[in-house]
Amino acid sequence: MDSAEIQMDSSEDALGTDECQKIIENLESTLELFHFSPRLNISDDLQVGFFRTDHATQTDYSEILPIKELSSTTQKLMQAVKSLTVDFGFLKDLLHFQFEDRIKEEAFHLFTNLQDRIMSIEKYYKQNEEQMRKCFNQQLADAIAITKGMYTVGF
Repeated sequence: MDSAEIQMDSSEDALGTDECQKIIENLESTLELFHFSPRLNISDDLQVGFFRTDHATQTDYSEILPIKELSSTTQKLMQAVKSLTVDFGFLKDLLHFQFEDRIKEEAFHLFTNLQDRIMSIEKYYKQNEEQMRKCFNQQLADAIAITKGMYTVGF
């Protein structure tokens, strides 16, 4: 082999080793990335639920009993909330009807007070009207008597 061929072979080997070094460095950096950020699960790509935050998970056998207790407690709480909602609905209706009754009582009380005042004012004006009629009748009678007296004196 020639020295030119040897140089070419060594330069090709150098190029091959440089490429291998780069590939190894890339692989090492990729491995480091996987160590720091664990591999994403297929379930992370799923979009389940209203806000897309629910993900599939694996449950341990030791977690099954607490999950059952939690679900039964949650069901009991939901029943309690439902009964409280019904109770509060009844209380709201009761307070609403009591408030309406109270308003009706107050309105009736105001109506009777106003009616009594109107009646007393009408009675007062009728008495004044009657008194004025009597006064006017008296003045008329006096004027007739004076006029009659004036005519009788002249005849």
